[in-house]
Amino acid sequence: MIPLIRLMVLLLIGILAIPGWGGEVAPGAVVGLVTLTIGVSQVVRDGHSLTLARGSPIQVGDRIETTVSGHVHIRFIDEARVSVRPNSVLVIRAYHFDSADPTQNAVKFELEQGVVRAISGEAAHQARDRFRLNTPLVAIGVRGTDFTTQVGPESSAVVVNQGAIVLTPLGRGCSAMALGPCEGKLARVLSASMRGTALIYRVNMTEPGFLPLNSLKGTDHITPILQQESSQSSSIVADSRSPSSVVNLLPQHPSLVWGRWQVEALPGDSLTVPFMTAFRGNQVTVGDGYYFLFRNSGVPQLLGGVTGVAQFALQGGAASYRDPGNTFSAASLQGGTLGIDFSHDTFSTTLSVASPVTGVQTLSAAGHLNPNTGIFVNDATSSHVAGAVSFDTLQAGYLFNKPLTNGGALLGATLWGR
Repeated sequence: MIPLIRLMVLLLIGILAIPGWGGEVAPGAVVGLVTLTIGVSQVVRDGHSLTLARGSPIQVGDRIETTVSGHVHIRFIDEARVSVRPNSVLVIRAYHFDSADPTQNAVKFELEQGVVRAISGEAAHQARDRFRLNTPLVAIGVRGTDFTTQVGPESSAVVVNQGAIVLTPLGRGCSAMALGPCEGKLARVLSASMRGTALIYRVNMTEPGFLPLNSLKGTDHITPILQQESSQSSSIVADSRSPSSVVNLLPQHPSLVWGRWQVEALPGDSLTVPFMTAFRGNQVTVGDGYYFLFRNSGVPQLLGGVTGVAQFALQGGAASYRDPGNTFSAASLQGGTLGIDFSHDTFSTTLSVASPVTGVQTLSAAGHLNPNTGIFVNDATSSHVAGAVSFDTLQAGYLFNKPLTNGGALLGATLWGR
C-alpha cells in the first residue's frame, strides 16, 4: 500500500512516478507536502505568492515565508521533516532522492532568516556528504540529525537534539555552491551529547564557538526558541496523525561497552561486564586478553565524514596495579584528556593513574586513527594505548598499559564522551 503522504503527491502531479523518487528533480518538481500550518504563511514560486495550507505541495525552488504568527511543517518525499518557525524564510534550493542510486541524492536548503528545525530523511542518511543547509554566514552538514538553526542579522546558531552536525563559515575554502559539510580548520562538530550548548558564528568572530544556550541573547537576537527546541528533544516535526512514523535516530543502547574475558573482575574494575554480555549485539574492536571494547553498530555511521578536532571528557574507567610478582591490586583514575583530530586522523591523550604503591603516574600517548574503522593506537613503545571511536563519533574508549621501573605496570580501560 502506498503511504498516504506519497499518494497525495502522486495525485497532485498526476503521474505514477514522482521525480525525486528515482528520476531527475528539476526546479518545479514536487518534493514534499505541508502537513501543518499555524497562522499565515506563504510560498513564493515563479514570482507569485501563494498562501500555504495543509496539503500544499512543496517544490524545488520554493521560497517559504512565515509571518509573525506563521508556522509550517513539511514532510518530504524521503520522510525528512522540516519545521519553519515564525518570521522565517527558507528556500528549497535542491531536493533529489534516488533510493536506487544514493550517490545521486542531493538536498540543499538556504535559511535566509529566522528558525528552522530539521530531521534528516533517507536522502541524507544514504548520502551524508550530499546534504547542506546554508545560512548567510555558515554551511551546515548533517549526519542523520535532528537539529535547529537560527539566523539573526549578524549571527547563525545551531543546537542538536540527536546526532551531530558540522558547521563551517562560508568563504576561505567553503563555498555556498557546494553540497555536504565543508572541511578545514574552521569546521566544528556539535553533537547531541553537548546538551545545553549552541554552536554559534558571528560576523566578528575568527572561528565558530561553543556557548551555553542561556548566553545567546541581546545583540545576537537569539530568541528562547533554541532553548525550547533543545528542551523538547523527544518531540518530532511531523503530522500529528502519524507520530509513530518517525523513529529516534539514536539507539537506546550504549555506543561502547567494555567486556572482560575473566569471570571475576580484577581489583579496581567496576567498568566491565562479562564478555558474552558485552558481545550480545555488538562488535569487538580492540582487546588485550582481559579488556575487550565492543561497539554498537546500530548508531548513525559518521566515521570518515566528521572533520575538525573533538575534545572528549573522561566518563568512566577501570585501573589496576600489577606488581612484579603478577599480583593485582586496585588503582584509580585521577583524570585526563583525549583529543581526536578527525581532519588529520590523529589522537592525543593524557591520563593520571594512582595506586597506594605507585602514587600518581601520568600516561601520555599520541598516534593515528584509522578513519574507516575508528580504531586508534599510539606510536610510542614505552606505554601501550589501543582504542576505538563509536560509529557516531560521540564516544571513545581505550585500554592502556604503562610499564613501571620496578617491573610492575599500571593497566586498565577508559570510556570517554562529548
